[in-house]
Amino acid sequence: MELLLATNYEVNVLHSKFKKFNVHLLEEPSKLYDFSGIMDVFDRVLNEEEASELLGRSHNLQHIAKFVSTLRNLFYIAEKEVYVHVNKKAVGKEKLKFILSCLNRKETKFFRKLFSDNKGIYKIGDDEALAFLTKLSVNELYFVDFFFPSLDTVIIGNYDLSFPVYSKTVIGFNMCKEIVEENGLFIRQ
Repeated sequence: MELLLATNYEVNVLHSKFKKFNVHLLEEPSKLYDFSGIMDVFDRVLNEEEASELLGRSHNLQHIAKFVSTLRNLFYIAEKEVYVHVNKKAVGKEKLKFILSCLNRKETKFFRKLFSDNKGIYKIGDDEALAFLTKLSVNELYFVDFFFPSLDTVIIGNYDLSFPVYSKTVIGFNMCKEIVEENGLFIRQ
């Protein structure tokens, strides 16, 4: 798995393009992003009864391949220029122990490495790292913000396989939507 700490230059370029790295904390993302939707398994919001019946760990495991494939396709369209924000302050000792207990030895070593540096912007170097970070979000262990600078788009890991997609351009948003739909998912608005 290859994940490289972003250089100061890369961080500055990302910051000038996206303005904020904690995109998941934005109360009004429409102030920074003109196009948004939710990448999801369903093309509509579920009612409470449907959600309690359909959602859960087995649901996430059933659809994990679709999310990995989608982000992998976007990774290659973005010419392997995808960055992630690792919010280290969001993980306390107990949460970290729990996450590590859910990972195999190789994944544990890799996850610990992410938290060994105070900086939190990394460039994804290969498919394996991308798949690992995607699975963390899909399994609701740790949510990652994926930045696609060439698409002017951010995808945010989230609960119930409902990943917000924010884009500054219609071209980036439509490219994401096309890839999402090719992989059997939806972007609902």
